[in-house]
Amino acid sequence: MEEKIKKKLVEKIKSKHVLIGYNSTVRASKNGELEFVVYASNINPGIRSKLENIDVPKYEYDGDSEALSIACGKSFNIAVLGVKK
Repeated sequence: MEEKIKKKLVEKIKSKHVLIGYNSTVRASKNGELEFVVYASNINPGIRSKLENIDVPKYEYDGDSEALSIACGKSFNIAVLGVKK
């Protein structure tokens, strides 16, 4: 993942402008609220293919779902998160 995107992701996490989980991300996408999507490198192939239907830029996080959860400061694994505009 590009450094520019990583920096923006950290800023959005700090300001609580992220949606955690596939379902929340899809809902926000339908409402036109998303800027981009980040997903863990070990995401389920079925979910990865479903993400293709979301019409925003998508970035693969360099780490797995555990590393993405640590980056978000959460105690549970995160496979997909949406970043709000």
